[in-house]
Amino acid sequence: MTYDSCAADDCDRPYAWTEHHHHDPWATGGATDLDNAVPLCGFHHRRMHHPGFHHQITRDPGGRKRVTIHRRT
Repeated sequence: MTYDSCAADDCDRPYAWTEHHHHDPWATGGATDLDNAVPLCGFHHRRMHHPGFHHQITRDPGGRKRVTIHRRT
């Protein structure tokens, strides 16, 4: 799957500025393959790991992942 920007909803940061977030972290034994990863800009990647936010990762019909991030209430 190819991406041209950050996979977070409404983010237009270019793919070249992203880092890959692994759904199943490699530090705990997860695979480092691209199917386990989603490209996120630094801002959204930090939010994925912040305990004050929760996220949902979905795939569109073409297989592209989208990330929705919300502040916990």
